[in-house]
Amino acid sequence: MKDTPRQDRRRALKALGLGAGAAALSSAPIQAQQATPVAETDTKPAGYRETPHVLSYYATARLS
Repeated sequence: MKDTPRQDRRRALKALGLGAGAAALSSAPIQAQQATPVAETDTKPAGYRETPHVLSYYATARLS
């Protein structure tokens, strides 16, 4: 039975996909690097502050 152009295209795309997967698997493995430990700091984040522009907003947002 003769393959139609659509079947030929499907076979070609399947072969390309399988070839790309095989190439990815056969590449050299990547060596993991040791992570450097991060020193913990005792400083706490600044958090919420009522700055002048925030107080100005609160003053204009009051209902009464």
